[in-house]
Amino acid sequence: PPPRTTMFGSPPVSAFVTAVAATTSTRAGVIGRISTRSFAPRAVSIGIRSLGVLPNSADTNRNEITTNSSRTSAASSRRGMTTDSSSSSNNTESVTLAKPAPGSPFHYAFPVHDLEAAKEFYGNVLGCVEGRSSEKWQDYSLNGHQIVCHWVGNDYRCVDYFNPVDGDEVPVPHVGLALTEEQFHELSQRVRAAGVRFIIEPHLRFKGQPGEQWTMFFKDPSGNNMEFKAMTTIENLFAKYNVAD
Repeated sequence: PPPRTTMFGSPPVSAFVTAVAATTSTRAGVIGRISTRSFAPRAVSIGIRSLGVLPNSADTNRNEITTNSSRTSAASSRRGMTTDSSSSSNNTESVTLAKPAPGSPFHYAFPVHDLEAAKEFYGNVLGCVEGRSSEKWQDYSLNGHQIVCHWVGNDYRCVDYFNPVDGDEVPVPHVGLALTEEQFHELSQRVRAAGVRFIIEPHLRFKGQPGEQWTMFFKDPSGNNMEFKAMTTIENLFAKYNVAD
């Protein structure tokens, strides 16, 4: 598997049906910040821990984490971690590892059949920073947007519909991000190295048109479709014109 670098942690280039883990403080009142690095070969940054791909627990020490809590140990201080929190009735404490995207972070909840498989895919393959979780759900930062996996039963698989777009049979529904071209190609290499099968291989579509863009499609372990794209001219993301089928 590819190294666990932060890919989806930095603010999104532009939200494309997205989701980024906007972490919120609990009753303990803990607030934190983390600076992340961008993604490989020098590590792309997008929440998918730098695509946002932020580091996992083992990688966290390599990032500068700042939180506030009244019960900070000397060891925590040496790691650059600060906390500032009053105890609640159930002594809940938290640490925030990802920052929300600027503006209005998107929230997207979707079904999965296996939370452990979801954790491996979103946490390790895509590198999303994990936020709150329970025995039935877990949320992640997808470049600062909040996506939430909900367990709905072992038999769940996404039901696909298809629509033609520039010669491709595009699966719907799908979700993803609009990236920079550099982030796009780094992510495609990361996904390929992890052995994830592409539904639509990375390629350039709408060539020579205002909507010219790189695109790729693949599925999570529950069959949920994901598209990540990169406009060759990002200002044209919402360019209005008629596209011939």
